[in-house]
Amino acid sequence: MESRSEPEPEPAPAQPGEPGPAPAGGDAERTLLEFNSFYRDFVPTLLGFLLWQGMRLPDAAEVAQDTMTDLYRRWGKVDNPRTWARTVASRKYARWLASVEDKPVADVPEERSALLRREADPEELVARHEVLRLLALLPPRQWQVMAWTVDGYTPTEIAAELGISAEGVRASLLKARRKLAEHLEAAREVNER
Repeated sequence: MESRSEPEPEPAPAQPGEPGPAPAGGDAERTLLEFNSFYRDFVPTLLGFLLWQGMRLPDAAEVAQDTMTDLYRRWGKVDNPRTWARTVASRKYARWLASVEDKPVADVPEERSALLRREADPEELVARHEVLRLLALLPPRQWQVMAWTVDGYTPTEIAAELGISAEGVRASLLKARRKLAEHLEAAREVNER
């Protein structure tokens, strides 16, 4: 797994018409090519990470795009861009949750994003939908810890990124797994009737 890299504070947004700071390090064209390759490879993973935490696709796409813009401005200064992006996106999601206002709408817009790959396997999509449904049954901290776990992080790494103890992460994982097992067992019993 990648080692921890502390995200820098987010910069003030550039003024309209004013470009953001250029990424650090070497040849600008090489840097742009490196970042473009990373972006294409990692954005679907970042979107999945945000979806695992409970974001709706349009909101996750916006947070992912904002995070990648911030990363581009720091490209070459960040030791572990994947971990950095997950941490920054998690913080953006937390701020987004705190600022959401409920506004009823007549029609719910279709959730599509150009950032997701279209060639996804239908069975995989059904399985992911079921996992998301189950994760939504968990309290927020357990859901968050499970999202990091699904993305391949260890409890120690999760603890470092979330600023909590590794024991707290393990306790949240244990509670989450027990609750998910209870729901799966109840569903199995219903299906057997």
